[in-house]
Amino acid sequence: MATCNNPMHAQLLKSVLEDSGIPVLLPNEHSAQTMPHLILAMGGVRVQVPEEHEETARALIADFEAAAGGNDTFPPTVA
Repeated sequence: MATCNNPMHAQLLKSVLEDSGIPVLLPNEHSAQTMPHLILAMGGVRVQVPEEHEETARALIADFEAAAGGNDTFPPTVA
């Protein structure tokens, strides 16, 4: 659903989504934390939600990014 270049940003998105009742999985979070030098090689930290929540999750992420003032230091890639 989304990919972050930073584990902390993935955790922020996870918190935003979970606060809205959307279950979230960060399947490669621990690898990114224990081997941060390989984050880009792993394709970033993936943020996954159940398919039935995807549309709502995308909207919440867009709202969160807009409220953050467009801070694109570590932007997620929403695929």
